[in-house]
Amino acid sequence: MQKGALGDPIKVSIITICLNAKETIEHTIKNVIAQTYPHIEYIVIDGGSTDGTVKIISKYSQKIFWWCSEKDQGIADAFNKGIAKASGDLVGIVNADDWYAEGTVATVVEAFKANPDAGFVFGDLVFCDRNRIPSVIHHGNPDYHDAIRYTMPPTPHPTVFVRKEVYIQHGGFDTNYKIAMDYELLRRFSVQGVRGVYIPKPLTYMGLGGYSDRNYHIGYWEVMTISIKYGYPGAWAFLRFVYKTGKSFFRVILQTLGMNQVVAVYRRHRKGVTVLTQ
Repeated sequence: MQKGALGDPIKVSIITICLNAKETIEHTIKNVIAQTYPHIEYIVIDGGSTDGTVKIISKYSQKIFWWCSEKDQGIADAFNKGIAKASGDLVGIVNADDWYAEGTVATVVEAFKANPDAGFVFGDLVFCDRNRIPSVIHHGNPDYHDAIRYTMPPTPHPTVFVRKEVYIQHGGFDTNYKIAMDYELLRRFSVQGVRGVYIPKPLTYMGLGGYSDRNYHIGYWEVMTISIKYGYPGAWAFLRFVYKTGKSFFRVILQTLGMNQVVAVYRRHRKGVTVLTQ
């Protein structure tokens, strides 16, 4: 894919969804606007905020292709609403607590040019503390195909960019899921033969403490049901749910007790993770 329709330059649609995000939305908007790639179509989907978020969005309305503020049926519904409005060749999603690395969109476009058969690309995700200081890097892995059978693989969703034609052909996010809709999407893509390509560099920064972090048990349950839906043995899926939930609960207890050093030691020995700060 060298150009968009009728020989035009490749257009990238960026979607931000938010709800009562007045503390973070402006940083995300300014980050997207500052991306060096010139052919960006920016879409903001607000779920009916009442805290001043809408006022901030409207301040940047001249830089936003399309935005709305209205109630939706949850995260997946908001994603789908943005995808339906997107007219770009590629679609990226960056939520109101997240932001892209400098030059991410340009990097993604070049990756698609180099891999014309790729349906999506992904990279490394950097988690940051409340002061936006990077603390942990979760690295993507090009060999995600085996792990995706039973768990969210190392294809961090905030770093994922998808061809719009893939969404058209294979569908968007399943609104039956409240947290693991990204896993269901990528699992469906995998089953249907959509190929993902790894970009070995940080593409996106993400704030800790988001909805999925606070409700990890719901996410793990949904991952279990999705893996079973696509053929993974139910008994093994349930055992993985118990293991993952127990491990996360133990981590939360340690952090609550102020034992962050213990958590840091564990993270330093995790495959695919680089700890930057303790």
